[in-house]
Amino acid sequence: MINSSKLKFLAFTTMRLEVVNVEPCLKSGLTKSELLSDIVNLLSPSVVESLPPYFHNIKTESDAEVWLMKMVSESHLFTVKRKGFDSVIGFVFLYESDNSTAHLGYLLAEPSWHQGYGSELLFGLLESCRDNQLIEKLIGGVDAGNIASAKLLEKVGFVATKEVDNGVIFYEYVLS
Repeated sequence: MINSSKLKFLAFTTMRLEVVNVEPCLKSGLTKSELLSDIVNLLSPSVVESLPPYFHNIKTESDAEVWLMKMVSESHLFTVKRKGFDSVIGFVFLYESDNSTAHLGYLLAEPSWHQGYGSELLFGLLESCRDNQLIEKLIGGVDAGNIASAKLLEKVGFVATKEVDNGVIFYEYVLS
C-alpha cells in the first residue's frame, strides 16, 4: 500500500548517489535558484527526446520553474545528486495511481550516461521502497525507441507487460 507521507519523505543513498525529495529545495530561495539552473542544463534535447512535450524547450529559469511546479503538483519529485556534489544530475518521478502502485519516471543528465548511475539509482530505489514497504508495484513506461531505458529497466528486474498504440512499452516490478 502506498503511504503518501512515507513516499513523500523517501530519501536514500547508494555508493555514489543521494536521492531526496525536491520540496525542501523549494523553500530556500538560493537552493531553488540553483535547482532551476540545474533543470535548464539537465533537460537537454538528447535527455528529453523520448519524453512528453512538457519536458521539451526548457531554456530559461522561468521555463524551468513552470516545469518544476507541474512536476511537483503531479508527482513526488526527487533530485539525484552525486555524493559530495551540489548539482543535480537527474530526477526520479513517482506518480501514485492507486493504493499499491506507483508509476516511475526517471532521467539523468547526458554527461552522466554510460557510467552505471542509472542502474545504481534504480537498484537503490527498489531497495528503499522494498525495505520501507512503501509500495507493492512500480510501473515504468518507455518509448519503444528508447532501447537504453528499456534495457536498464530489464537489468534491474522489471518485466515488460504490454505495448500500447502510441509506441510505449510498460514494464512492471513487483516489490511484495
